[in-house]
Amino acid sequence: MALVDKEEKESSSKCIFPLYEGYIHNYLQLFVNMEDGLIYDDVGLSPYAPDDEGFFRKFNPIRENLYFNIFPDTIIELQQDVGC
Repeated sequence: MALVDKEEKESSSKCIFPLYEGYIHNYLQLFVNMEDGLIYDDVGLSPYAPDDEGFFRKFNPIRENLYFNIFPDTIIELQQDVGC
């Protein structure tokens, strides 16, 4: 997500959903409340790293602790949780 934000800032004239000063500073703010240090409740989160066998089963508890040092090679999938 941070890489997307960096790319958007560097090429803002080409993006279809521009970032605006005072409105949307970065895409990460759509998922995380940085003032409170919390991931929004309506965000589905799948933060897993590979275990010793290479299967993505090693859980990163970043919802409980946003500042958790994630495991190497972690893939974090964020999605809107519609509560279904």
